[in-house]
Amino acid sequence: MINQFKNFIQSNQLFSEGIPVLAGVSGGVDSMVLVNLFSLMNQPFAIAHCNFQLRGDESNADEQFVKELASTFNVECFTERFDIKEVARAENISIQMAARKLRYDWLEDIRKKNGYHFIATAHHRDDSVETVLMNLIKGTGIKGLHGILSKQGKIIRPLLFTGKDEIKKYAGKNKIAFREDSSNKKTDYQRNLIRHKVIPLLEEINPSFKESFDASIQHFKDAEAVYDFGINKFGNKLLKQDKNTWSIDIPALLHSPAPATILFELLKDYGFEEKIMKQIFDSLKSESGKEFLSLTYRIIKDRKKLFIVENIISDSSVYLIEKKKAQNISIGEFEIEIKIKESSSRNRNGLLELDADKISFPLILRTWKPGDYFYPSGMKMKKKKLSNFFVDLKIPLHEKEKQLVIQDTADKIICVVGLRTDERFSHSNSTKQYLTVIKKPL
Repeated sequence: MINQFKNFIQSNQLFSEGIPVLAGVSGGVDSMVLVNLFSLMNQPFAIAHCNFQLRGDESNADEQFVKELASTFNVECFTERFDIKEVARAENISIQMAARKLRYDWLEDIRKKNGYHFIATAHHRDDSVETVLMNLIKGTGIKGLHGILSKQGKIIRPLLFTGKDEIKKYAGKNKIAFREDSSNKKTDYQRNLIRHKVIPLLEEINPSFKESFDASIQHFKDAEAVYDFGINKFGNKLLKQDKNTWSIDIPALLHSPAPATILFELLKDYGFEEKIMKQIFDSLKSESGKEFLSLTYRIIKDRKKLFIVENIISDSSVYLIEKKKAQNISIGEFEIEIKIKESSSRNRNGLLELDADKISFPLILRTWKPGDYFYPSGMKMKKKKLSNFFVDLKIPLHEKEKQLVIQDTADKIICVVGLRTDERFSHSNSTKQYLTVIKKPL
């Protein structure tokens, strides 16, 4: 087994021989074989053991056994006791979830503080098979089929090349002492139920079930790699970013193969739950204006696009603008520059220009609100509600709701910032002073 162990480490590039590794050791047969193999290959390692105090004296005996093991190998030993039941109750999670989180957090803390390069756990092939079965039973996407990974960040699993039966045979042949965890025989936990009830039934159909299923898991991993490659290609084609806003082309998405699956993959990193994603997909052929929220993002269904914007409370501040005083106001991702210019210094490029002598100061810069109206320049003094003006320009909802206007002391809107001036305040050949407004990205 030592040669298989070394080959697996090398072929999967788990770590370079000779660097110090922290081994998570329970005292069971799997972790005892792991440290035995580390010792045979002269690999520098230390031992870490969590005592979750779930089995009273038996848990304490496991801890003492591991300490004696470390002394035998003459390696450093880290131990910690956790009140796991209290943690699970306080965080309202299962004991298994609490134990996993506490264990990995503690191991990572020990690793970083003591200079170990990786954390080695004793997961083996059977654990991976059980994990995939659990995922299939509960429902999973393709990423739930790759089983336990041999390397995940700083976690390595050098025993995944072999199964429980082989590990037990090796321990017996080499007279390796280990502790039996009595809770492993109970079927109260889902994993134990699969291990002791489900897998034996499957082995009645196929005696080599675990080996053949593990081979299938390797195929699933390859399929996942192809799947990720395809999703990335569709993502590059469909998902576009403009500053803090992302958009998805709806017609192009709907003409793609498996559009619901592609949408799921494109949205999963934005915090949307699966049931919400189904609602989003169902909305693609409906009317515009529907919104969907996650904790951090908002999706707005427009005519031909889904807009993804950060879920930030909009700035509803009001800014006072005095005459003869140039101002630069930063709002969100834009800067609004407002100043008075003489005709001799007038610059038309990119500016909204108004006749300053027609305007009653001071002015107010604010976000627009329902009921606002103005007389758009170029429309021969025709009154227009801003809501209809935005529809005519096909401005997306997420941009419309942040739109700024400037009004004078008579509550008349003199311009819609970045879009149009009001005809009543338009400049002419006789204009002497120009109020200029420009909207620039920060």
